[in-house]
Amino acid sequence: MEDKSESLTKSSTDYSKPSFVEISVSGTKFEIPVKSILKYPGTLLEKMLPELTEKTDEISFNRPDDAFKAIRNFYLTGKLHMVRNMCPEEFAEEMEYWGIKTEMLEPCCLYRYLAFKQQAEMSRQFRKTIHPTSDPESTKCSSWRQRLWLIVDNRDSSPLAKVYLGFIILFVLLSLASLSLGTLPMFQRKLTICEARDLLFYYHDYEDDVENFFIHVECDSSAEDVFRSIYLKYENYTDETFQEEIKEMEANGTDEGDINDMKLKWKLLKISPPNKSARLRVFDLIDLVVLVVFAVDLILRLVTCPSIGSYYKSVLNVIDTVVLICGILGYVLEKVLINFTYDRGDLDILVYLQQLRVFRLIRVVQNVAAIKVLAFCFKTNIKEILILMLFLFVGVNIFANMLFFVEPKNISSIPQAWWWGIITMTTVGYGDLYPVTVSGRIIGTLCAVSGVIVLALIIPIFVNNFLALYEFACLLQKEKDRKTKTLKIEVGPSKF
Repeated sequence: MEDKSESLTKSSTDYSKPSFVEISVSGTKFEIPVKSILKYPGTLLEKMLPELTEKTDEISFNRPDDAFKAIRNFYLTGKLHMVRNMCPEEFAEEMEYWGIKTEMLEPCCLYRYLAFKQQAEMSRQFRKTIHPTSDPESTKCSSWRQRLWLIVDNRDSSPLAKVYLGFIILFVLLSLASLSLGTLPMFQRKLTICEARDLLFYYHDYEDDVENFFIHVECDSSAEDVFRSIYLKYENYTDETFQEEIKEMEANGTDEGDINDMKLKWKLLKISPPNKSARLRVFDLIDLVVLVVFAVDLILRLVTCPSIGSYYKSVLNVIDTVVLICGILGYVLEKVLINFTYDRGDLDILVYLQQLRVFRLIRVVQNVAAIKVLAFCFKTNIKEILILMLFLFVGVNIFANMLFFVEPKNISSIPQAWWWGIITMTTVGYGDLYPVTVSGRIIGTLCAVSGVIVLALIIPIFVNNFLALYEFACLLQKEKDRKTKTLKIEVGPSKF
């Protein structure tokens, strides 16, 4: 400390004359006290102080004078504020040039600078996700393969790529519509007699005459109509009635064929038709066409992609392939195994995986700018999302436990109170559970208000980042389109 004070005293003695230094910045003259410059060692002016005091000629700096006005005020007042109408990055460059650290900024401007740096770093990382560095393996692809890959993976903005994207989205929507609408009762049909026959024969063994009866029926006939025609005539018959009529027919010498026919009717009445239904055949046709289209699309992707290994690093691509394979296996098994068509068993997983078709839509549009921005925001704001989940978890547990002990007759268990807490804090409010006592309603009010406050504090962070990055993505797209148009300009021959 003594050496530093001696050095400062010595410097003050050395530069006591003159007491001011005069410099010119972009033609504007500035006078700064020497004592003010000596307060901040390591800056450019402090290092040049001997030269500034000894030379009689004016020293000029070709730097922006607006930024230097703020720096001069820093020397005079000890407070450094950022120029409001100047880009923070440009002002940071000026500070670096004059040898002033960014930590010297006042808190109001330092927060603005740090927010800018954070946004700039986020934009830089986002630019890498949109325009990743070229893969060495991609250079091995021929030009037609690379061009086709850009089209089928929606990495190009050409009209052909947009048409292909719309075509694939149409079939994705058809696939989802077929899966969803096929479960409605209005779009389901009764089994035909042949479908019912195959299902009955799969589970039961019947005598030859019964099997021959079902084999010779018309397959287009409804199973319900065929069995109804039998039941209407013999609905009041019992086993004793059949036995008596058959004995009477044998005693009267009735033809053996008629007797066998009566015995057959007796056996058919004991058969219960399967209470099953199937979706309309048009949905089977839609599924077949959709499977063919997506199979061709996957083949095109695998043939044209630069690296199959890199292609399957994407979870969405893996899910898309799994769903397609399960769809093909399910379609084949429905045609081969009659029990798979109407009943479920060990192969239920194939049916459940069909519900993942919705991820196919995300996979198709994963290269759209808005989707990339959304995915990147989830990735970069994972800390804020986890904090939101933590606050919700704590709040749900606190208020749910309180409500359970206040209203034990209305809330049967704490897990049931958790459900109430979740739908209350997220302001959904289904109304299936609600407090009925005064104390319970007070707890419900506090729970709802707490949920609004938590959501209002965390969600804007995510939204602001999304809006900023989306605007940045739009600017990148405009820049890309402008470069593309520039490359397409043809220079014609000069007329002179």
